[in-house]
Amino acid sequence: MKTKKIYSAKFFRDTMPDWKKKKDPLIAQLFYRPLSFYISSFCANRNISANTVSYFSIGIGLLSCLFFYLSGSICHIIGALFVNLWLLFDCVDGNIARSIKKQYFGVFADATSCYLLLAFLYPAIGYAVYDEGGLIIDKGNVMIIILGSIASSSDIVMRLIYHKYLESERLIPDEMRIYKDENSINGEHAPSLKDKMKEAMGIGGYLPVFILIAALLNSLDFIVFYSVIISVLLLICMAIIMIRKTILVNRQIEYKS
Repeated sequence: MKTKKIYSAKFFRDTMPDWKKKKDPLIAQLFYRPLSFYISSFCANRNISANTVSYFSIGIGLLSCLFFYLSGSICHIIGALFVNLWLLFDCVDGNIARSIKKQYFGVFADATSCYLLLAFLYPAIGYAVYDEGGLIIDKGNVMIIILGSIASSSDIVMRLIYHKYLESERLIPDEMRIYKDENSINGEHAPSLKDKMKEAMGIGGYLPVFILIAALLNSLDFIVFYSVIISVLLLICMAIIMIRKTILVNRQIEYKS
């Protein structure tokens, strides 16, 4: 009779690849990731797959947005806690996929969870400020909802541009490549400083903690300001960089042919 393997938190900690350890922001290394090892152990020992965790985190993300639409600072604090819980489960599905078994459509499940959260989070936080007021934005100022909507749309479009570029890049024969960025191809190369900074500034880094602090201090308007500035700047930079790369690659291919 085959003995069922027991997965411990130590197993997930020991099997985590070095490139992922280096990519995680400091807050993830100190808090989210260590805690996620225990939840990963619980899920793995009950045959809960990585995709199942990703789909479960969709509900967590949508709940977080719902609480920001409810009146009262307590609801907003709960919403902020759910954002942090979403990030925790975002670590869990990755742990299971890397250390035990990847599933088909794993990238789809993980991206869907992220995109659905980002689609509604910033407008929801904007509505919370509209409904209750913020540190410098008065109650009833509809502009804060508009800014939140711009932040969400910019963040998602930026990610779509990046992933569409990677999808197109994979169609290029290796001998025709002029950018040898293995990290963008298989995720197993040591992340650059640029990648680490981008990760740390977004929803996968310090932002969930900042949202919780802002909810506690009734200053969620600053989260909207920060998010719209970062999202728009990243979108512009990403579009310029990706378009420039495609032009250079096509020129190089035409020259070689």
